[in-house]
Amino acid sequence: MKKFNFRLQRVIDVREIREKDCQRELASSMGELKLQREMLEAQQAESKQGEESLRRALTSRTNAAGLNALNGWRQWKEEEVVMQQQSTEKQAEVVEGKRKALLQASKERKILEKLKEKRMAEHQNEALRKEQNFLDDIGGQHHRVDRGMDAEALEIVDHNH
Repeated sequence: MKKFNFRLQRVIDVREIREKDCQRELASSMGELKLQREMLEAQQAESKQGEESLRRALTSRTNAAGLNALNGWRQWKEEEVVMQQQSTEKQAEVVEGKRKALLQASKERKILEKLKEKRMAEHQNEALRKEQNFLDDIGGQHHRVDRGMDAEALEIVDHNH
């Protein structure tokens, strides 16, 4: 039987490489998103501590300069939190884009894999059909030879009587 050779195997190989690249990119972007979220949580915790410090300062006898400094820090920290939220949201969008790219790359590879499986099944079926035809031909030849011998044997028996 002739060996199965899929003409688009190199394309499958390239698509597998692309899919693995997409997997790495997704993993990297997810790691970055995790880092961004951790930074956001830290910034939010610092902001909350600043709020508590400002409340304590308001209830105690803190001078105006101290209150202004605490309030300025609190406002700065809130801006930092907002900027970190935006950065985290942008990274979440990047992750989503990488996830979609991976799904598309996987889909493209799977389409060719299914085509390869279909072609391989066709190849195997064709090989089995050829083998069956060959065996049928051999069986037919044996049958004809056997019938021919039977006819000769009958002629010999008829001539002897």
